[in-house]
Amino acid sequence: MHLIWKRPDGFHNAVPEDFRRVMLSNGASLWLHRSECDWYPFQVNGDWASQEHTIRLNRIVNLLDASDADWCAFVGQDCGDDLSPAVTPEKHGQGLAEWLESLKSCLRGNTWEVEIMTCALTDAQKRLRDIAKTH
Repeated sequence: MHLIWKRPDGFHNAVPEDFRRVMLSNGASLWLHRSECDWYPFQVNGDWASQEHTIRLNRIVNLLDASDADWCAFVGQDCGDDLSPAVTPEKHGQGLAEWLESLKSCLRGNTWEVEIMTCALTDAQKRLRDIAKTH
């Protein structure tokens, strides 16, 4: 499995106004598409669940600058999609953080692209863990 970053230049004939900028904890900027939150900015390739993983990952990354309430709503909704009766939102959030950690070994790109992807995943993990502690 591979995780790549789709750079904003040339994304579906997008113009600069189609993007918003999120500051990552390492000081880098990550440009997120304002309306395409399922298929941008990252793409998971190489396994049978690539499309599902791409959508889930991008929905998480697009929450980086969102409120705690938005994070809780996402985790609750995503948890509701899990048919396992023992799964709670807290456990599901922890599982998502662990999944993000596993993706770090699949990053592909230039050094700076890998650094941005790593930081985005780490920042998302932190938000998931913070939400689990407070809710």
